[in-house]
Amino acid sequence: MKSVVITGSTRGIGHGLAIEFLKKGCQVMLSGRTQKNVDAEVQKLAAQYGAANVTGQACDVSDWRQVRALWDAAQKAFGTVDIWINNAGVTHVTKNLSVMDIEEIKPVIDTNVTGMIYGSKIALEGMLKQGFGQIYNMEGHGSNDSKLPGVSVYGTSKRALRYLTEVLIDETEDTPVQVCFLSPGIVLTDFLIEGMRKRPAEELETVIPILNCLADTVETVTPFLVEQILQNDKHGIEIAWLTEEKANERLNSDEFYSRDLFSQFGL
Repeated sequence: MKSVVITGSTRGIGHGLAIEFLKKGCQVMLSGRTQKNVDAEVQKLAAQYGAANVTGQACDVSDWRQVRALWDAAQKAFGTVDIWINNAGVTHVTKNLSVMDIEEIKPVIDTNVTGMIYGSKIALEGMLKQGFGQIYNMEGHGSNDSKLPGVSVYGTSKRALRYLTEVLIDETEDTPVQVCFLSPGIVLTDFLIEGMRKRPAEELETVIPILNCLADTVETVTPFLVEQILQNDKHGIEIAWLTEEKANERLNSDEFYSRDLFSQFGL
């Protein structure tokens, strides 16, 4: 039975991953910014998968003390931590940097960069001490050198994630800890929909047809990711749902262009 910690797992992809790990018989530590939300999700999942298999703790990943406390709580609950997934992330309204409010920048960097660094460091320290473990860092737009006007800060944060993860892969080459990438592609989450609602209508006319081809639901993507994680015994790999080959096939398929994923959200 694997024990798993997922940051940012009270909703979205993180929550979907938690459910799939529980379905596979794993023990899962949920985390989110507020204890109220964490407790509510723990209660729901414990009723279905057993109280011994799911627990949770509030954690603002931009505070290293809270990240340390999350590790300690998971270790106390499960004995060891087999898998740590740095999933917590935030984005900003799509707009050019020159007109972005200065207050929009810090939360993205604090969560996506600083929080990912803290999570990686603290999990790595603990796993080296226990003698095993896997760390997965969640990729996003910008990780693969893609560029999009209006997403400068978020893209920068994900480019930083790739750099740090590549360096950690080198630093842990001769250790019992495996460091890897996790790439979910474009997933229909509150994270995505909230961002789209803040875009101008003329942009959505261009964006939505493409996303109808490339996006998927949490329930479609997370079973694949979890299956691959549990099968993985390699260091430094990327587990990717939406590969370049798959994306190109979809963009050339009438079947995917005819999908309507967004009208249910009023878009």
